[in-house]
Amino acid sequence: MNKVSAIVAAAVLAGHCLCVQPGWAAETPPETGGQEAPASKADLTQGSLTAYDLPAVTAFGVADQAPTVPVQTRFGTQYNVVTEEQIRLQNSLDFYDALRNVPGVMYQKKNIIGGQTSASLYVRGRGASHPSPDINIFFDDVPRSGVLYGQALADGIPVYALGGMEIYKYPQPSRFGTGYAMLNFIPKYMTKEGYELRIGAEGGSFGTVAENVGMGAKKDNVDIYAAQSLVSTLGHKDHTAAYQASYYGNMGIGLSDNWSLRMMANRVDAQTQVPNNPITNTRTTDRYDTQTSLATLSLINKYNNANGYLKGYYNDTLFYLRGENSNTTTSVQTNNLYGLRGRETYSIWEGSEIVNGFDLDISDLRNDQRTYSTDSTTSWEFPQHRMFSPYAAVSQMFGSKESFHVTPSAGLRLYTSNLFEDKTAPQAGLVLGYNNTNLGLNYARGVNYPSPVILQGLLTNKTSLPSGLDTKDIRPEVVDHYEMSLSHTQPGLFTASATVFHDDGRDRLRAYMYGNANPTSDFFTSSASEYKIDGLELAGSVTPTDNLELFVGATWLKTWAKGDDGETTSKMPYTPAFALQTGFKWKFFDNFQLSGDYQYLKDVYAANWMRTTNPKAPSSNVTTLNERNRLPDINVFNARLDYTFSYDDMHIEEGKVFVAVNNIFNTPYAYSMELSGNNRGLYNMPGTSVMVGFDLKF
Repeated sequence: MNKVSAIVAAAVLAGHCLCVQPGWAAETPPETGGQEAPASKADLTQGSLTAYDLPAVTAFGVADQAPTVPVQTRFGTQYNVVTEEQIRLQNSLDFYDALRNVPGVMYQKKNIIGGQTSASLYVRGRGASHPSPDINIFFDDVPRSGVLYGQALADGIPVYALGGMEIYKYPQPSRFGTGYAMLNFIPKYMTKEGYELRIGAEGGSFGTVAENVGMGAKKDNVDIYAAQSLVSTLGHKDHTAAYQASYYGNMGIGLSDNWSLRMMANRVDAQTQVPNNPITNTRTTDRYDTQTSLATLSLINKYNNANGYLKGYYNDTLFYLRGENSNTTTSVQTNNLYGLRGRETYSIWEGSEIVNGFDLDISDLRNDQRTYSTDSTTSWEFPQHRMFSPYAAVSQMFGSKESFHVTPSAGLRLYTSNLFEDKTAPQAGLVLGYNNTNLGLNYARGVNYPSPVILQGLLTNKTSLPSGLDTKDIRPEVVDHYEMSLSHTQPGLFTASATVFHDDGRDRLRAYMYGNANPTSDFFTSSASEYKIDGLELAGSVTPTDNLELFVGATWLKTWAKGDDGETTSKMPYTPAFALQTGFKWKFFDNFQLSGDYQYLKDVYAANWMRTTNPKAPSSNVTTLNERNRLPDINVFNARLDYTFSYDDMHIEEGKVFVAVNNIFNTPYAYSMELSGNNRGLYNMPGTSVMVGFDLKF
């Protein structure tokens, strides 16, 4: 394995050197008023299937299309996007809410804003495992989440700093490493020559207020952008208040026509109160506090036939569970994440696209729990985890985009870990198409490495593991993903797609959290438990007139899981049997825009899929779910009305005043529940709520 890793790493470095030859230098692109310049026929596709035609993108490089419609790539894979405009039209105050129109994605929350401990983000049936994460949360292409136990930490991601979001809903080794799915938040920066000042504020139901200020400048080869935001709510029920304060900066320096340096930093402080148990009206934890700082430094190259980056990062996140264990303790989780990532996409001959790169990720993790009555602290200092993951993929288009074309592809990612067993993850794809109609076939292996938290029971007030345990024998989880998609685009009018997929998962991880035992490496992996997920997604968008756009997405999921005891189930946590998301935006009377969206989720079962088990009789059995675990079907309709204006005397280039209404029909719904004996209590979300605000751009 080490020899193979060295070969792939050498290929990665060779690729970086090869694709920055001056013979591929591009002329400086013309100013585009905040939009990407049109691609020349020699330009790279940047992941788009349309080999000589870049798709429309926003100023921040995010595909400019509806959140329900997937972007098709040359590798037979797909991903979804949420643009900055869509986040604004949804009036989303946290990133969970920004995801509400992405098919196959759902979340769990109990407050208007903010997150929680344990699992809370779910993608196509994965995400409910606890502890240790299933899903990657990236900001500027680097990790940013509570990786120790697996919290998504929605409190730590400010939506006002986002230029958009990319959502990868299944393993794609040439795009991301460990994990079953990935969310990548695209940071804002100045894209247009000149100066800019943005001010926004809104307020409304349940004492909810938000404000944001952003200012930037771009002149020649230097741009700088800084922003501040605050979101706060008193909450829709007792003890559901929350707030988030963010400070953000992004600076770019052009070193030459083809090379630039970009620095990004963000600090977020947040608090989220824990709601009372709907059955007992008590709570086991008082509130969650998040303090997170992230900085990235990127060296970027962009040529006609090559582009990529080398990026270093450092993320320091503290997550407090205050008043834990019925107000007897407080815990603080320390997540220090840092590393170096490189990626290059290039074309050497006509019709080719080659991607190679590496991820070097290091985590230093710790948990401390202070007991009030004795003023004593129990500590768990986890071993440092270092993961080096080189990857490469190649695709070749035969034929012409305007007529018949065939694009086969293949790739491989290697995982080398200092703690756990090394693994490989292959991928293969084939795209068959004619003009704007494409059939995509894809296979990929997903590898999900555990957090060192699975060793917690062996590290109570200790700094080293038992000498008899070889963690290199602990295997990561594995899933084989198969997918077929059919899509057709009529430029300027509509896009439609249908996707069927199958997941086959095994080697479920176990966590030793408590007890007095010395488990062997065999304890940590189940050889008998497995699961299968089959799904169908239909998506489309249509623009019947220049002023009206409609979008829709529907997902059907069918699941099967088996535990070590041989028991099977057709129900998995937070895996809706059917989900529908649809929406629209309509411009009328020159200055008005009405937008709206609707979500329907059916047969959602609320539970965690726990990894913890007794080391004396280790088992990875499926969670037993029945009608008591099933949430009422979720039906929510939201809308926002904008009035746009400009006012030269005050130098207002663009102003908006708006009113947003969530849950217009006051439908009761919940994402979480409590069970006690024969009682069931729902953590109901807000009824009809109204926000009124403005955005000004100077």
